[in-house]
Amino acid sequence: MTSRARTFLRELREEVETHPGVNHVFLARCATSPFTREDYRVMGLQHFPLVGLFTTYMEWLLVNGPDSGSKQWLAKVLVDEYGEGSDGKDHSTLYREFLTACGVGPGEEDLVPLDPRVVDFIHTHMQLVTRQPFLMGLGALGPGHEWAIPKMFPQIIEGLQRAGFGEEEISYFTLHISQDEDHGRWLEEALADRIQNAEDEHLIRAGALQSLEARRRFWDGVQSRVVAWRQPNAFSPVAEQARLWLGRRPGLGRLARRLHPGAVVYRPEVRKMAGVEA
Repeated sequence: MTSRARTFLRELREEVETHPGVNHVFLARCATSPFTREDYRVMGLQHFPLVGLFTTYMEWLLVNGPDSGSKQWLAKVLVDEYGEGSDGKDHSTLYREFLTACGVGPGEEDLVPLDPRVVDFIHTHMQLVTRQPFLMGLGALGPGHEWAIPKMFPQIIEGLQRAGFGEEEISYFTLHISQDEDHGRWLEEALADRIQNAEDEHLIRAGALQSLEARRRFWDGVQSRVVAWRQPNAFSPVAEQARLWLGRRPGLGRLARRLHPGAVVYRPEVRKMAGVEA
């Protein structure tokens, strides 16, 4: 790693760790507010679609990798994401166990309308890894994800523990504290190997900042859903309140779709958008 690359990456890490998307007020509220399992249920149903697609982003980036060195670092991260570091359970499986602990019934994760900012997050990252230069995608998944998550999740974990979740129930979150530290270092090596000039630095930073801005908007969306759940009379029209009620009743969740004509997006639809089978 050259001194130039080392300086750039150090400064970029500081920028990532102080970004509003990583230090969102919703995360601070998780750490300090008496949120319940029901609150985390609302959060989890909006967050889950992101969890299942990170490997998809990585796979696209691996395909587009310009050299064997970059591909090796990406493949190393993917092995962990597939379950090597979590007793064979991939991250979607671990997160679904968390949703079960929140009271989410089988298949219910596919019946809850997603906040538009959740859909925007996924669309943004698909564009970054398929339509933009490789270094922008690497900036989004390295600094934008693997450097950011270990700074965000401790606040969520603190709130989950206060709400009474057991260690096994929140293992998805605790696993990421240590695992993503490793992933962040591995992807930093991939970045360092690719930095040759100011244009490379610009692409990496641009990808990271686009990811973090999408993350900020995402947390805005999650927060609005939790607030709407907590204060339904103030924030939800009658149809929305009915949809929320139906969505929590086994066998009735599909009726909720009929209350929302127009462009309402659900988890299976964003997975298809990303080229993943629902």
